[in-house]
Amino acid sequence: MACKESEGKCFTFLWKLENISFCLQKKGERIESPAFTVDAIDQTRWKLWLYPRGEKDGNHIGYFLHREADSKSPDKVEIKYELAFIAKDESVLQSWNTKNYVFSKDSGRGVGRVIFEKREDVFISRRSAFLPQDTLTASCRMWKCDGEMTEDVRCTARTRIGVQRRSFLWNVENFSTLESDEKYTCQIKSLENDAPLMSVDLSLTGGLSSSEIIRFELSLQDQTIKFASLQLSLLDASGNRVECNEDEFWFDNHVKCKQFTFIFTKKKLLAKKSTYLPDDVLSLHWEWVFSKGVVLEETDEVRYGSTTFENKISDDQNANNEKIVPLLHTFNDNLKSLYDEHFFSDIKLKTSTSVFPAHKVILGASSSVFKAMFLSDMKEKDSDCVDIQDLSDDAVRRMLLYIYTARVEDLTWESASNLYVIADMYAVLSLKNICSSFLKNNLSPGNACEVLLLADFHADCDLKSAVQDYILKYDKDIINSDEWKLLMETNGKLAAETLCLRYK
Repeated sequence: MACKESEGKCFTFLWKLENISFCLQKKGERIESPAFTVDAIDQTRWKLWLYPRGEKDGNHIGYFLHREADSKSPDKVEIKYELAFIAKDESVLQSWNTKNYVFSKDSGRGVGRVIFEKREDVFISRRSAFLPQDTLTASCRMWKCDGEMTEDVRCTARTRIGVQRRSFLWNVENFSTLESDEKYTCQIKSLENDAPLMSVDLSLTGGLSSSEIIRFELSLQDQTIKFASLQLSLLDASGNRVECNEDEFWFDNHVKCKQFTFIFTKKKLLAKKSTYLPDDVLSLHWEWVFSKGVVLEETDEVRYGSTTFENKISDDQNANNEKIVPLLHTFNDNLKSLYDEHFFSDIKLKTSTSVFPAHKVILGASSSVFKAMFLSDMKEKDSDCVDIQDLSDDAVRRMLLYIYTARVEDLTWESASNLYVIADMYAVLSLKNICSSFLKNNLSPGNACEVLLLADFHADCDLKSAVQDYILKYDKDIINSDEWKLLMETNGKLAAETLCLRYK
């Protein structure tokens, strides 16, 4: 039986998966959406199945619509449906649909391999589009093949993966004297209740020579943790981070200990001792994310009569693999093209190493500082160059990307801090707010002092207040840290001001 055209009334299910990067599922394992019932299709019950690390091919995300084994509805129903991944503005990023399909009870159909989306695109190269705030939004739209729905229905649900983040600096002193039979141990505790999460043992293996391998052994102490993600960096003598290890660990009922090898051997570290071992101290910066799996499943709302999800894809468009793009995105893409191809550029932003062509009218419309430059008697008014020697190329590039497209690429702690500085300097206030929110949401005992100094220097009362509240909440971890000691040495007044807030 032929289905109705996609312009007809349909049922839409939107599923938001929060903290999707830290899901427990390995290749071949699925995460299921909350169940939903479609009254207009014989009161059938359904779920979406997602294989975030692939069903059979680990390079591609698997995505299925599954009919539950309900007892009330007919044994078989025929529908037309569309599966898609949705951007924050609800435009379609990737979709796959079928003309019609007959679902029996307890059966599913979808996209398992190369037809849908690569993991690399979703989690890395196009992460900012697919995973804003690390949330993947999957959608399913369904049309009747027998009769017609009387109204549009939209159901929204979410699944939250619970995570706990820990970021800290571990200084291993007298590193060059460490021998094979010795261990250094670090205890990782919860910020919520000071309960132990995991212990990390550092030891050497591989013989008596200085080329010994540095090995870490992880011993899980919180038995409810099922998954952990690690980014490990070395801090050099200048305080710069040298990225070392990035890994994921799964823990089950039988395996509570894991091991991994440091990217540097002892010999390599000693060969650059002045750089990597200042004062014979190995400084390791750890960024952990611990996950206990799904902590929340709920249906947020069911809306009848209309839906704001209007990016319908016609059969002709699907045949040509075209996607409807909102007008705003088209306009921004045109501006981006203007910037990328340097058409009609009349100003250059010059750092110490690069030159970025731009347009005065666009910069002036986005920044009151640039507008003043180009309208006043400042030297930039009649010049074709603005010197910004003290800013990094990455920060300038990110600011221009935002000005021309209203998009922010994947932020890291370092890039958000640098972008905050340039956004404040040139009064790109919406960008400054984005960076400020990122810094607030990613505070840790290891970086709180750094953000406090940043907020104080830029006279950002809102950010400063948020950091001070965080410091007072986790004062035990922070005030005993090396970062706090450095803050007291360099800005004792700010440290004292923060502590005094406890008594107000």
